Amino acid sequence: MVYCPKCGALNDGGSVFCQRCGGPLNSPPEPVEPVKRAPAVWNQTPFDRTFKVGGPLLKSFLGIIFVLLVMEIFEALSSESVFADGFSKLLGDTLILFFLVFLLAFYFGYYSRKYPKETAIVSPLVTAVIATFVLWLVSRTFDLLGEARSDSFLSAMGEMVYSVLYIIFLLIILLGYIGVIMKAGRFVPPVQQGPVPPPPMAPANASVPHKRMCRSNRDRILMGVCGGMAEYLDTDPFLVRVLWVVGVILTSGVLILAYLILAIIMPKCL
Repeated sequence: MVYCPKCGALNDGGSVFCQRCGGPLNSPPEPVEPVKRAPAVWNQTPFDRTFKVGGPLLKSFLGIIFVLLVMEIFEALSSESVFADGFSKLLGDTLILFFLVFLLAFYFGYYSRKYPKETAIVSPLVTAVIATFVLWLVSRTFDLLGEARSDSFLSAMGEMVYSVLYIIFLLIILLGYIGVIMKAGRFVPPVQQGPVPPPPMAPANASVPHKRMCRSNRDRILMGVCGGMAEYLDTDPFLVRVLWVVGVILTSGVLILAYLILAIIMPKCL
């Protein structure tokens, strides 16, 4: 038996309309308002959650302080080396450019972790700009080394890298947007579920899977090594990258080989 929601009359269980007033017995479902998706807090680092939108600005200033430190070191060696003098002047002339690139990289990283789906459309463009700037810096370093050592091979390497900058820029954008198109519609944010009952107690002698270091999928710039180390150590990836850069400078580039070895032997996070 079914009561009519309009007049309250009692009707048979299989009735669709009320026998007294003719109204429908099953009221239409209430419209459901769309739920606004919350920011992807599961992707944010402890640094992001602590400093929020001011974190990337703080990282940019820390990056500029590091560049100033390197510039002062090379300037102190300028009397002993022509390359050191030229490199310190190069850093001094490009400080504003360094600051803008830091702002772009860190703010993009912050918002890509917070809104990964919305920022995916500009990811190839930002990556191309940053990679082009790094390669331009590499080409200028080759030029300075070639001039300081009178080495035509190094000068030719600098000219070669500089000449293919626009090709690399376009290639990164093309491949990046191909990846964005192929991944469109595959992003599914995790579903917020209610409280679940605690799992049953495991036996005392049961083996617990240990935490392993792997290359990060969500916080990566170059193969995800630093991001994976930061996740393993539960620290901010920016600090890990700064330590790697300092180590590369102090070891005259030896850590670059170690980084490549780690990128090969470290598994990719699932």
